Amino acid sequence: MLNKVMISLCIASSIFGVQEDCQKHLYPILMAGGDGHRMWPLSRQLRPKQLLTLGTDQTLVEQTLERALMIAPKSNIWVGTTAQHAHALQQNIGTRVGRFVIEPGLRNTAPAILLDCLELQDQDPQALAIFFPADAFIPKRDNKKFASFIQDAVAYALQHDQIVLLGVEPTFPATGYGYIEYDKQTARRATPPYPVTRFREKPSYEVAQQFLDDGNKLWNVSIFCAQVSTFIREYAAAAPHIYEAVCAYRRGEISYDAIPSDSIDYAVIERSNHIAVLPVDFSWCDVGNIEVYLTLKQNYNTLDANYIGIASQNNLIDVPGKLVALVGVDNLCVVEVDDALLIVNRSATEDVRGIVKLLKQRNSTQHL
Repeated sequence: MLNKVMISLCIASSIFGVQEDCQKHLYPILMAGGDGHRMWPLSRQLRPKQLLTLGTDQTLVEQTLERALMIAPKSNIWVGTTAQHAHALQQNIGTRVGRFVIEPGLRNTAPAILLDCLELQDQDPQALAIFFPADAFIPKRDNKKFASFIQDAVAYALQHDQIVLLGVEPTFPATGYGYIEYDKQTARRATPPYPVTRFREKPSYEVAQQFLDDGNKLWNVSIFCAQVSTFIREYAAAAPHIYEAVCAYRRGEISYDAIPSDSIDYAVIERSNHIAVLPVDFSWCDVGNIEVYLTLKQNYNTLDANYIGIASQNNLIDVPGKLVALVGVDNLCVVEVDDALLIVNRSATEDVRGIVKLLKQRNSTQHL
């Protein structure tokens, strides 16, 4: 097993473009199976939100891949996705990664990640997997800082047989994120990563402000790593129903749709006693809904709109090729694509997913 000094040197050498033999067991896995229903009409079945651009001309999954390539060689980078997204993703990054693991359908992150782990164990029993969401935004200026924190998490995971989560130091009282809590007393006498005390759900604004003041709550950004044998062991212990179902699917005994649908957070991580968290301070944003996406585009001066407003404030407009005139309305997101127009209050963007539900009920497949 690699010691901490060796793994630090290996990842540092990768950051500067040198591929070392000691990296051969590190596997970044890009999680790219989500539908992005809250991002409709920008995110669609044939073009999910991980293929949107933000801040640069690279798609979000390309930006994630760029960070992964700082950690491991191309041949070790896997992409986990679904059958409906696979073709578009392969067109975008297919020649730049080692392998795609394709789910026949959507059963949430717990079955998807276990499927990745079992496939990876078959290929390399000594593998250490590092999972990244493919649709989060980290500015390019923080890529080296990101890789350095991954280096620390990997070194710890190799030595301690635990799942290591990255938790971002909160910069404002966010109500749309889950939080990871660690023990303050342990933190005073030990170096990170720290044992996780508990997980906190999306809080009210007042509670989120208290979390910010407490100093021991971190945003859960769904970036984590462990030896693949550790992941599989924790699935078998914490979520045996999912573990047994995925194994049965791989043996051809059941369909993928028969596997219970659950997130890895609820099914495994929040039930495991072998979890540590590494506080990190790189810039990070979950591109979870239209308002967040448009706000980021506004910050990077990439909104595509010719806009006039009278007695109107705090509107976000992304309507290419047209003049948009607003009178007497505030706090709207206005987004147009070739076949759809969305107008939504900024406070209601979480409800956009309801549009996708209605379109499915109407069998309006051309708009999905």
